[in-house]
Amino acid sequence: MKRSKNLLRKGAALAAMSTVLVSQAPLINAFAYGEADVNQSTFKQDTDNSSDFQNWLSNVWQGGENAYAQTENVALTPGTNASALNFSWYSAGKGTPAVKVWKDGAKSSAKVVTGNAEDISAENWQGKSYSAANKVSVADYFEENTQYHYQYTDNYTGEDSVWSAEYDYTTKATDKFSVILTGDPQVGASGSSSDYSANDASVARDAYNWNKTMQQALKTCPNASFLLSAGDQINQSGATKDNDKKTRESEYAGYLYPSVFRSLPIAATIGNHDMAGSDYSAHFNNPNSEDKLGSTEAGSDFYFNYGDVLFISLNSNNRNQEEHRTLMNKAIASNPDAKWKVVIFHSDIYGSGQPHADTDAATNRIVFAPLMDEFNIDVCLTGHDHTFSRSYQILDGNVVDYDISSGSVTNPDGTLYITTGSGSGSKYYNLLNYTPYYIAERTNACLPSFSTIDFSSGSLTIKTYDYNGNKYADDFTINKTNTDMSVDEVIDSAENLINGTEVKYTEDSMNSLKDALSALKKIKAAYTTAQDPMLADIVTNYGKDTDRVSGYGSVKNAADKSTSESGKSVNRFKKGTSTLLDKTIYTQVEEGLQAQLADYKAENAPKVDGAALEEAKTAVVNAINALTVQEDNNTVPEPSAPADNASTDNSSADNGKAPQTGDNMLARVYAYIAAAAAGIGAVIVGIRKKEDICEK
Repeated sequence: MKRSKNLLRKGAALAAMSTVLVSQAPLINAFAYGEADVNQSTFKQDTDNSSDFQNWLSNVWQGGENAYAQTENVALTPGTNASALNFSWYSAGKGTPAVKVWKDGAKSSAKVVTGNAEDISAENWQGKSYSAANKVSVADYFEENTQYHYQYTDNYTGEDSVWSAEYDYTTKATDKFSVILTGDPQVGASGSSSDYSANDASVARDAYNWNKTMQQALKTCPNASFLLSAGDQINQSGATKDNDKKTRESEYAGYLYPSVFRSLPIAATIGNHDMAGSDYSAHFNNPNSEDKLGSTEAGSDFYFNYGDVLFISLNSNNRNQEEHRTLMNKAIASNPDAKWKVVIFHSDIYGSGQPHADTDAATNRIVFAPLMDEFNIDVCLTGHDHTFSRSYQILDGNVVDYDISSGSVTNPDGTLYITTGSGSGSKYYNLLNYTPYYIAERTNACLPSFSTIDFSSGSLTIKTYDYNGNKYADDFTINKTNTDMSVDEVIDSAENLINGTEVKYTEDSMNSLKDALSALKKIKAAYTTAQDPMLADIVTNYGKDTDRVSGYGSVKNAADKSTSESGKSVNRFKKGTSTLLDKTIYTQVEEGLQAQLADYKAENAPKVDGAALEEAKTAVVNAINALTVQEDNNTVPEPSAPADNASTDNSSADNGKAPQTGDNMLARVYAYIAAAAAGIGAVIVGIRKKEDICEK
């Protein structure tokens, strides 16, 4: 689904400014924050030797009222929008769950909302058992920038109900707000000899560091609206044996331990370690998940809106692309004018970690990358890699090569991919021993990390820190003006005019548009990947005996696998199987080689000249605005803006902020123009009938 827009008349201004395209800088990989050998990391030992950790272990985690057995801690999750909030928690007995919520100072007028209790049979290693997962959703209640308090009960019986302690929840603004992003806390992954016991040291260690990360995240970003978690909340992937189930619940106790979660909602996507058990969906009450699209045993896709931002969480354990497409269509229909579209899922389809980025994650790239292009997703957030990376703008596997030396880009085509590091430090991975062409920055500095994302109507900025609050990666900003249009939107607008019948234009002006459109479509055709036969194979055979994929993107059959120099199989589909993988992997890493080829050159990478693309888009818009209506058409064109106005106003439509060096050309040439205009039917250029003009 493409977002429709109206093109404005700006022909003379576009012509006047079409020569100011910036020159393109070459692809440059920045490694300001270092690449580490994780085998040399002492993080686990440093934690165990810390007196602060030992004191916490004895006096807090293993003792006191808030001992480690709190698998029943309440978890807040975003509601369908900012006026809603969801709650979930475990209880030993089953009753009618309810939440009581009120504005600060107004408890006497508190609102009580009841929910549903789902039957479960859960136990942790500390001997606590639970029979109910309680879910309550409070809708259309919360106002911006307001402090609330809440309590909850397992069994609402009216005035004599037994309520929990009181907790605070403070709402934030929706026009300008921040969120926290983490990935792979994977509580329990650090490993210990005491695993599968009440004194599991790995769960304790990881819960301690996860709590430190979240405490620092709230210190760094005190006004965060919620947490985005890119999956693998816990480590135990199996969920069939009783001991595995008990371990998972103990690990969830560690994940939900941070006290900040009593006030900070969690939007957690499903990782490959979460997917086997139903405990994920028991612990989280995700919005807009009732259709169960993209589901596995753990749960499904979901989405929610917060102001002008649409957040979509996909379950990348499910390879049914059509189900994800259906969910994304539904999500976009819920907020068709969203300024930003953000997708989060677990698989690092454009990451840089050694175990996954060019193996099992590449399989998922075949399924999920086309969806990011189809729906013009601004940012795709992923995990799985346990290393941080930021991509260039990616469009159909190509780097759209803008000059980003300023640390920003405006109105770009393509999607920015972020892969998170480890949220708890429970596990680290080495980086690939070559640099994928699509990576702009990467680091694996063996410390827990988190990111913040600042949203406004005109910009999105991602900042990344370690759990001490120090910078972990460079900041990066996407600016967006009201004149932002993708390649597909420009093409669609031009084709609507060419194929339209409501207005007749002169042959010369229409031919100019057709020529400009042909040139733009030629550029698009050059970077467009041929139909991928592997996509249909993966989707059609998903979950069947004929499925050539197993687990989380692994290649099932040895005959399908690539081969290393030593003759060993590599867990990715061999060259010639997938056109997308041939383009995005095998142009840089040939079959039989995992190391970077000595003769590889950056210019061989799939790349689109950003300046040429913007120039071609500008030419189409120019041609649209130069269309001349035939005299016998009973219509006259709206007057276009004077050319001299364009030369004196170079400000952006985004709060007057001028684009930085390397910013999108359309933002420059559109800057002086008002942000909206009314269209008539399929006609994009503003026109009025002669009689309408005469009546005024």
